Amino acid sequence: MEETIVANEDHLGRTELYRIAFAIPDFRSDKGGAERYLVSLCHYLARQGWAVHVYAEAWAQDESGIHFHRIESFPFPKSLRLLTFATRATRQARRGGFNVTFGVGNTLEADVLQPHGGVHWAWFWRSLEAYDSPLVRTAKFLGRVFSLKQWISGWIEDASYRRGGPLKIIAISEMVKQDMIRWYKIPAERVTVVYNGVDTDRFHPGTDRSREDIRRRHGIGGEFLILFVSNNFRMKGLAYLIRALALLKSMDQAPFRLLVLGRDHPGSYARLAQRMGVSEAVIFGGSTTEPEKYYGAADLLVHPTFYDACSLTVLEALASGLPVVTTASNGACGLLTSNEGGRVVENARDVRALAEAIRHFFTKQRREDASQMARRKAEAHSEKSNFDQIVGILQEAAAMKGVLSGGVKGRSGDGGNALG
Repeated sequence: MEETIVANEDHLGRTELYRIAFAIPDFRSDKGGAERYLVSLCHYLARQGWAVHVYAEAWAQDESGIHFHRIESFPFPKSLRLLTFATRATRQARRGGFNVTFGVGNTLEADVLQPHGGVHWAWFWRSLEAYDSPLVRTAKFLGRVFSLKQWISGWIEDASYRRGGPLKIIAISEMVKQDMIRWYKIPAERVTVVYNGVDTDRFHPGTDRSREDIRRRHGIGGEFLILFVSNNFRMKGLAYLIRALALLKSMDQAPFRLLVLGRDHPGSYARLAQRMGVSEAVIFGGSTTEPEKYYGAADLLVHPTFYDACSLTVLEALASGLPVVTTASNGACGLLTSNEGGRVVENARDVRALAEAIRHFFTKQRREDASQMARRKAEAHSEKSNFDQIVGILQEAAAMKGVLSGGVKGRSGDGGNALG
């Protein structure tokens, strides 16, 4: 049974420009990248006078200025939860008479589509490269082939492109755009690239004031400090980074340390560091709610991922003035053209190329030059800049939808549907 809850009906007395619907199972900023982005975008739109409706299973209780609609989906198995949420949220939003609907890849249709996970089938294949052993890789591949969850995820994504297609398609990186063109044969002109935005007020070079405190907390002195941040150590290439450190050590480099942040289990990686002879250089720091302080304490962020649509970690580091080394499988690499602000290696498995890219930043002047470029790159992709671009696309989609349906519904003063 689907229960609808509507909260905060125009209690601020705003003039509401458009009625817009979003759908995501967990509308909470602590859940992940897509969730955090949508929470911020929804509040931005609400402040601009939009009537924002969210279809979700759960949300934070202190969210104000947003109208929530409860979606009751089957909690188990995961495949059924994905399917029931997609179908029920799509059906309810369709009935709402909205000026525009916005999807992030978990509904069957949307007027504006911005899949934050990139393209499912691109992830399906590239992420398998994270497994070292061909036997393990084959086993994982077969597991996915026989996984109902994988096929349901793919079917939901396929449906959002198949059913007449969205009015507007947004790719969060050039890499994702090319994946859309490859997997869905979408004409290039139909896809607009809007890179993820970053909070340039929270993440800025001034955070290096915490440098000594963070280093002291983890027993780090004046060594060159490499930072790795992820909750999925395998997918983000930690094993290959540790191997690159062993290669750097054999080059008789200046002293360095690696600080690993994230909730993943460190056991197998600590053992790998021991086998590679670099255990004394690797520190597992657990998770943090203050990443900005760690960016300020480090000399370099290394993110050798096997697949990221557009890593927010990389954007946060750049905004903090921290040079970055990442891979071509990270959509954020599109911001590092001409090695400005960092370096890009083709594949995380190329340990020598990874080591050389890291070694490049052992020179202080190179770090300082890259730091300035990193900050400039981030300022051009601030959170506000991103939201302003999205608002323009939403308005275009609403106008297109109004023409197609014979008039824009729900505009204040137009006799459209009320907020219900």
